[in-house]
Amino acid sequence: MFLLPRGNPLFENLAASKLKLPEVMSKLSTGSFTGYASFNFQSTTVILVFESGKLVSALLEEGNGNRQTGFEAMSALVQLMIASGSGTLNVYKLSKDLTMCIHALLQGEILYKAQELKLIDIKMLLEKIRTDHMNGCLRIYTQDRSAMIFYKDGNPLGFFHDGSHDIETSSTESQKIAGLPGAKIDLYSTQGVEELMGMDLLEVVNLQKIWDTASTRHQVELDKISNESKERDIKAAERKLSDLEEQVKNIVIEYVGKIGRGIVEKELANQGGNACLKDEAASARFIADIERSAKLLISSTKTKIMLEKLSAAIATAMSEF
Repeated sequence: MFLLPRGNPLFENLAASKLKLPEVMSKLSTGSFTGYASFNFQSTTVILVFESGKLVSALLEEGNGNRQTGFEAMSALVQLMIASGSGTLNVYKLSKDLTMCIHALLQGEILYKAQELKLIDIKMLLEKIRTDHMNGCLRIYTQDRSAMIFYKDGNPLGFFHDGSHDIETSSTESQKIAGLPGAKIDLYSTQGVEELMGMDLLEVVNLQKIWDTASTRHQVELDKISNESKERDIKAAERKLSDLEEQVKNIVIEYVGKIGRGIVEKELANQGGNACLKDEAASARFIADIERSAKLLISSTKTKIMLEKLSAAIATAMSEF
């Protein structure tokens, strides 16, 4: 995306994820705003151009150069604001004439594209711009540097180059870049201010409906992800409990023999199942019941050792829940 003149900043570096696009558009349109709003995400930029509160242009450009305009750009912007969790908004006020030129740069008719300057009679081209009373923008650039000349009715409104924030009256920088080896030009033309004011994307795009639909869809997706995560956690906890139950059975079997499996299953059932093993009070009752049954089958010494192993195994497992 081209570096654009900042003009008079109304808002800068607002967190896009905390904003609602319909509210932003309502504020700018009801305030008869003239200028542009720039939404910047990690690899995508969206420029919205306003003329007296009317949205006359919407352009989305991705890092790979792919572009979307109009309704598609607005819909994609809604998705980015709702789902990306990042991005910033900058809003700059410009004069009507400069706003018209920004529109030309973004979505105007392309008269020349990447044309080598040395192959063009630049004086004749500038004369044509003047005699045709052209509205638009002439971009002069090399691989590393760029400058733009904005025109209204064939007359230059001002000059803008990379590194500057405002429109300048001097053509010095543009002339320097034009004299560099490999310099190229792009020339974009557009309608006059009056024609642009007849357009308003906000009149043909139901932005609130797009926003509400996208918000609902996003919440459904979040709920789905949350539920799937909860289900995974539940299943993981069930596996851990099953593994712990088997570990407990093996410890009891080690000391009381095969009958130990039945003892463990009976006492777990009395406590409501193996979920008791992750509850401190319930697991203490379970161990006490195991102790009572074991004393009838093995010596006190073996019982003590077995209970110590059971307590250690349950404590270790509980720390992982």
